[in-house]
Amino acid sequence: MKILVTGGAGFIGKHLVKFLLEKNNVVTIFDNFSNSTKESINGIIKKGAKIIEGDITKVSDIEKITGDQEIVIHLAAKISVSESITNPSNTFLVNINGTRNILEFCEKSKINHIIVASSAAVYGEGNQYTKIIETQKLNPISPYGESKMKMEQEIEKFVKNKNLTCTILRFFNIYGLNQSDEYAGVISKFLKKANQKEDLEIFGDGLQTRDFVSINDVVNSINNAVELKKSGIYNIATGESISIKKLAEKIINISRKDLKVLYFNPKNNEIKFSQASIESSKKDLKYMPKVNLDKGIKELLEN
Repeated sequence: MKILVTGGAGFIGKHLVKFLLEKNNVVTIFDNFSNSTKESINGIIKKGAKIIEGDITKVSDIEKITGDQEIVIHLAAKISVSESITNPSNTFLVNINGTRNILEFCEKSKINHIIVASSAAVYGEGNQYTKIIETQKLNPISPYGESKMKMEQEIEKFVKNKNLTCTILRFFNIYGLNQSDEYAGVISKFLKKANQKEDLEIFGDGLQTRDFVSINDVVNSINNAVELKKSGIYNIATGESISIKKLAEKIINISRKDLKVLYFNPKNNEIKFSQASIESSKKDLKYMPKVNLDKGIKELLEN
């Protein structure tokens, strides 16, 4: 299959493109390298990935894409919550207007299915005792989350009455090998500290919870979406949560390092509780997470 991956040089993109190439797909990456470098994708270029350098906010760049693409996986986005607070207009430009440009490219190119990366940030604050389901009210607390919510609304409005269907995947807290500093979540930051034999730092009381999902499971979810072409919105997570305090203790235990946990004032715009229901993605996308947190942390420590 001929697959276009926007943002294919980013953290998720690199893992995904490698996987898709190994399944004998023809993959084209469209990226402006704002979240990555050309050197970082040398390996997947050698495996056969084609590269088109361009920006999704520029129609003239998108017009460079050729090759009768059969499906689009849209990962390109502004991904930093802190940057969205200091420069919300740019986050909205990329995540909403840029997505609209990709949708128009799909319609013009007669591509009938697109898979789009969204985020758990669209939900805002969760509940300590209830798993988040896809149909609940959206209440983002950051410009980044708002941009992803409005992106989803733009998609739903666009595909109505068009010969274009869409799978929207709401990713929860992804972790894995080779996360960039920009994308790095708390697991990557804790592991970096542990490897350098430095104490771990928690902002807040550490009781905030997260649903961490391995990049390998994320890639499998996208591949299932490619194969099944289901229309809908799906949570991609593990369905289990852990407090940041317990996560720090787990990493100290697994790494066997004599480290302390240091506590600092909480950050602004931080969600307290987050745990996903993944029943819909299990049912419709045949998605089943395979990497539990202990296994994922051990693999990262070994690498």
